[in-house]
Amino acid sequence: MEDGKLKDTPELRRAMRDMIVDSLNEATGYLVDSLTGTTSGPELSLAEMEDWYFKRNAVNRYFASLGYTKINVNRKPWCEGPYGREMQSVQMHKPNHRNWLTTDATARLLTEIVTGQTVSAKRCAEMMELLHRDPAPESGNKNDQAHAYTALALPSGAKLWSKAGWTSETRHDAAYVELPNGAKFILVIFTVDHANEREIIPAIAKAIVESFSAPPLAVPLTGAL
Repeated sequence: MEDGKLKDTPELRRAMRDMIVDSLNEATGYLVDSLTGTTSGPELSLAEMEDWYFKRNAVNRYFASLGYTKINVNRKPWCEGPYGREMQSVQMHKPNHRNWLTTDATARLLTEIVTGQTVSAKRCAEMMELLHRDPAPESGNKNDQAHAYTALALPSGAKLWSKAGWTSETRHDAAYVELPNGAKFILVIFTVDHANEREIIPAIAKAIVESFSAPPLAVPLTGAL
């Protein structure tokens, strides 16, 4: 951090890429630490923990200042669970013991990125590059973010920018789609307790895609010419 701002370094760029493109937990943890000036590690005294948590909660204060509500984004994603001061923080702040989002908040953030309204137009363009997926069948792993989730419902020629999330309990996707007919939409789908059911998200997305792909209804003219 320099003068209250996060220094732009190659390592920061590498972490952002790995977090968004490949959903790597370690990259996300590095960015949480970098943004808040905190680190994981051995236990701290109560006073030290309060200071640590105040710093860590900077991300929540930022989004609250923008009008976001009912979210918690101050936790690192864990593979095996929290230890040390991370566990202390969980025990001290049980209402915020996990990250959570709403579909409304996620859709708002993605909309503002797509329209260039988050931070700056330049930063939004950089984020769009990281979010871009190539859903063509030959472009990669059939189980990755470009070929599973919403991508499974898209017709040939569609364009996709997205970020999926999956855990042992959840399976989510947030997508911005441009269809070959020119239709554009943002679709956010969260599922809980269906983490291994790959068909739910694409089934919902298919219905949305079909609604945007249908020709407009003809409206009869009335009155004399």
